[in-house]
This record gives sequence, C-alpha cells and structure tokens, in this order.
Amino acid sequence: MTPVASTVRRLRTASAVEQWSLANAGAVLGGAGLSVWLEQVWPLVAVGTAMLGLLVLVARTDWTPDGRFGRANGLTTGRLGLLCALPFLPADAPVLCIAVGLAILIADGIDGWMARRYELSSEFGEFFDKETDALFLLLLCAIAAFQKPLPDAVLLLGLLRYLFVFVLFLGQPTETKEQRSNAARYIYVAMILALLTTFLPYPLLYQPLVALAGTALIASFARSLWWLVGSGSWESGGA
Repeated sequence: MTPVASTVRRLRTASAVEQWSLANAGAVLGGAGLSVWLEQVWPLVAVGTAMLGLLVLVARTDWTPDGRFGRANGLTTGRLGLLCALPFLPADAPVLCIAVGLAILIADGIDGWMARRYELSSEFGEFFDKETDALFLLLLCAIAAFQKPLPDAVLLLGLLRYLFVFVLFLGQPTETKEQRSNAARYIYVAMILALLTTFLPYPLLYQPLVALAGTALIASFARSLWWLVGSGSWESGGA
C-alpha cells in the first residue's frame, strides 16, 4: 500500500476527534505563518479559538459520558477565554500578564482533577484539554517572539505539538496518540513558567530558563517519537 493510500485509510478509520486534530494542526500552522508575516498574535488567537470551537461542535454528542458538557470542560473553556485575552493585556503590566498566565496554569490542573473526580473523562475532554494547553504554549511563544524578548525561532517550540500530530498520521504508527507521562507534564509546566518570566525586563533571568526548558521540551517530543519507533508501533514502509 502506498503512503498516500495508507494515510487515507488511517483518516477513514480515525475518530471524528482524531480527524479534527489533524485539521487543527494544519490550520494552526497556517495561522502561525500568517502571524509571522504580520508579526501579530491575533491570527493565532483567531484560528486556535475557531478550531477549538469546531471541536466542541464535532464532538457535541460525546462531551462527557452522560452527554452533558460538564464542569471540567466548562473550566477548560474558561481557560481558553483567559489565554485568548493574554496577548492583548498591556505590555507594561507584567505582573498582570504573569498573574493571568498562572491562573490559566492552575486551572489546567483543576479541570483534569474534576474530570477524574466526577467521572467526566472523555475523548473530547482529553483533546479539548491538551489542545488548549498547546495553544497556551504557542501563544506565549508568539508573544515572546513578537514583543522581541526572544528571537522568532522560539515559535518552533510552540509548534512542536502540531508538527507531532502530522508525524502521527503521515508516519503511520499503529498508535494514534502519544503516551502522556508525568515527566512530560512537568516539562510543560516548566516551559510555561519560563515563558511567563519573559514578561519581566530581566533577560539574564528568562533567557537561560527558556533555553533549559526548551531543550527539555524538545527532548520530551524526541522521546515520544523514539517510543513510537522503538515499541514497534511504526508500520514498516507505510504498509
């Protein structure tokens, strides 16, 4: 079977949410290109929000096991609202920006706990949560790039998640989702905290922090790819 035919087969057998994940990755990468061209964050905000809204519609019958939207997903929606407001907060109010960022990060831990505590876990909730996380990271990278505390290359760190989604489909692994480990969660939190320090006027503080956390983030994605290959879940030749 050719790689194209194999990819089409995978798309046909994927769930609606997994198909949305691929479309979302493509849309966000396009939005990132427009943002770089304009040197503005708003295209990413618009595309990311629109695609997450589409996810809500695509999975409207499977929000939670009982079909309701659920308080955990409601909290994730609140996080989405805050992170979309973050790029438009006054640049000369670093304490406010950091406070909003920390509120988003704390709420991220609470919504997952709520989903488990009240038995609200679902495929939709998993994707809604992790794609909101990914958008948060990407927006922080974009803010750092376009407000110039860091070089534009920092955007690549925010795009790793979306590039990884394409690898999952085009590389044809038998596993369609990456393993989520505690180490990866800690690295994500460290990356967010490092990026939040870029709101402060102290490059000697945030530059090494972002470099260290960014290196760990790249290593985390590389580890996930190695797991896919090393576990034998990668289909030989795309067959």
